[in-house]
Amino acid sequence: MPLPSDPELYLLVERSPVGMYRSSRAGVFTYVNASLAKMLGYTVEELMAKNLNHEVYANPEDREPIIERFLPARAVDGAEVEFRKKDGTTITIQLWGHALELADGTESFDASILDISEVKRQRLELERTAKILDLVVMQMPAMYWVVDRELRIIRTGGAVEELLGYAPDKFRNVRLAAIHRFEPGSVDPVPYHERALRGAVLGYDTTYRGKQLAVTVAPYRHDDQIVGAIGTTLDVTASRALERRLVDAQRAESLGVLAGGLAHDFNNLLVAVIGNADLALRDLPRGMPGRAAVENTRDAGLRAAELTHQLLTFSGRAGAGSTRLAPATVIEELLRIVAASMPPEISVVTSVPAELSLRADPGQLRQVLLNLITNARDALVASGHPRGEIAIRAELIEHDGLPTGDDVLHAPAGGYVRIEVRDDGSGMDDETRRHVFEPFFTTKAHGHGIGLAAVLGIVRAHEGGLRLRTGAGAGAAFEVLWPAASTQLGHAPTPGPSPSTRVVLVIDDEELVRDVIARMVEDLGYGTLTASDGATGLAILEANPIDAVLVDLTMPRMNGRQVIEQLRARRPDLPIIVCSGFDRDGQGRVHADAYLPKPFRIDVLDRTLAKLLPR
Repeated sequence: MPLPSDPELYLLVERSPVGMYRSSRAGVFTYVNASLAKMLGYTVEELMAKNLNHEVYANPEDREPIIERFLPARAVDGAEVEFRKKDGTTITIQLWGHALELADGTESFDASILDISEVKRQRLELERTAKILDLVVMQMPAMYWVVDRELRIIRTGGAVEELLGYAPDKFRNVRLAAIHRFEPGSVDPVPYHERALRGAVLGYDTTYRGKQLAVTVAPYRHDDQIVGAIGTTLDVTASRALERRLVDAQRAESLGVLAGGLAHDFNNLLVAVIGNADLALRDLPRGMPGRAAVENTRDAGLRAAELTHQLLTFSGRAGAGSTRLAPATVIEELLRIVAASMPPEISVVTSVPAELSLRADPGQLRQVLLNLITNARDALVASGHPRGEIAIRAELIEHDGLPTGDDVLHAPAGGYVRIEVRDDGSGMDDETRRHVFEPFFTTKAHGHGIGLAAVLGIVRAHEGGLRLRTGAGAGAAFEVLWPAASTQLGHAPTPGPSPSTRVVLVIDDEELVRDVIARMVEDLGYGTLTASDGATGLAILEANPIDAVLVDLTMPRMNGRQVIEQLRARRPDLPIIVCSGFDRDGQGRVHADAYLPKPFRIDVLDRTLAKLLPR
């Protein structure tokens, strides 16, 4: 019979939200309910006129395999197929049905239909989202895992193989406790996951397979019930190393501030000691009683000045000139100097274009390069390499200002000459690398530990950058980013005609220093005027004929840079000498005509004035 005979059963089928139909094997409908017709966009009458095989199945060839597959059981349970709607679009349906034989001997099929298009769309969207998340996690690099309430891993994803070196499913269905026993990390994950099962969200750091990992564990819920825990981890090895280096750099900076402050005050005292000793020696003929004591006082002061210079160099506050230099020439000169101490088994290769130029204090540039070259030589000698190599390369680069994991001293964005000194020795482990730039740290039996600390301080004073790439057994490569020169190579300024009377204005806030420098200048045959600050000095300049100015760099209210700017604005051709031992205000390089580092000898002052004020 074509329709259900029981009126109540008929009413149930007709009003069911589930689509239902009866058809022959040939696809002729003998019954459809209203829900199926609505689902496909037809009226009941329109749908009854359609052929199931050719007009309702989106792919007519799909029906026969379904019949053949389920015919032995004479039932279909949840088959997914595509149906075509009246407007030509398709929907995905699930089919439940059974075959039956009618009274006339013909075979018929009863079926129930559920539209699962939206469910399938959401499922596909979730799968796509999961795949995208997997890709994102893999690129970070990171990974995730899901455990059930027994702390058994049921799923993993992300960059498992890239991060940890084994297949993603290696520990599938294995309990966390067993994994920790088999391959323990620095932190036991079990207590954290147990707390996550009780609703907590937790984070911790661990070291596993030589990597530092940041882990987050949270409850995994389904239908508002905690059914497990989900964990994520990110490889933070590089970032943690960078953080440690930043802490080390801040510690070194603090030490530098302390060292620089002490050296500055001590230098001012040494100016008075050495200056007065030099003045006294000019008045004491050789062989006169007491001259030897004054000479000893001066020599002790000079040795003390060397120590303060080392402290200022480490702190990055030693005076830095601004001469334009070609590093190729400097490196050639230094290699000739160290050639005698370079073992014949060590070869030195260079690639330094002659046209490269940078701005630097000549002595300090030589000190940096000499320290790096001798450090590379000593590393090769200590490693016992029979055929070691030192490679020195330089190039002009445009730095984007972004930090790297190799940074020791981060350089701001700009143009730099990158100078690399690399050796293929035994390299450094992480602990040695952390301390190698600290003052008095050394791995050499007779080392003093000042060399690389001085390199760091000098590069900092020149507002450059410093990087170190090394590892145990991997050699070491030191990279210095030195500010590139922006003007052409030239000569020292040639002073114009000079009047017969030469007057030097001395500007310094320390009375003891100001007095002794003035007396030294006068003893050399020049006239002097003195000022205790920049404003007073500028007023004296306006009221008096001044031939040169000797100005301190670090002063209250108006610092040396500001004074020089005002002097240049008023007297562009006026020779200016910067006299300082410590850039306390962080003014950086100052473009003056000459630079006298405190403390200095009277003969150095004599040569400087003679050059700027020829008689």
